[in-house]
Amino acid sequence: MTTNPSSPDGDALVACPDVTRLHAAQLHGSWELLLVQSGQRGQLTLSQHPEFNASLRGELRYGGQRSIASGDVEDGEFNLDESRDGKTLFAFWSGHLVPAACGAEIRGKWQPLAKEGQPVPVESDFVLRRQAAAPAW
Repeated sequence: MTTNPSSPDGDALVACPDVTRLHAAQLHGSWELLLVQSGQRGQLTLSQHPEFNASLRGELRYGGQRSIASGDVEDGEFNLDESRDGKTLFAFWSGHLVPAACGAEIRGKWQPLAKEGQPVPVESDFVLRRQAAAPAW
């Protein structure tokens, strides 16, 4: 466990969970999304995968597009596969939960796949921040 001040004046300390022990269910909810290099903002909503109880299913909205994503969190590592049509892979999201953020922030790399006949997409760092209050640990 790490500690994180609960208020700007630091009058109480709150114990943070060990982010390497968080499970997919603890990431369910809405996340603010930022693709750093392009400045694109959006939202990711995570829930339980319909076929795999310990995995994630998500809906991404950014850049005027909607995508679905499926993935996992294990030992603090976060991975999603993004698809815009529900069939083909569009991009990978690979990152880590930030320990100092108590599981409410994920940082990593967004890697779109090259498509034949289209310009090579530019990779970007990403930041995901939980929009709602984090659940009680």
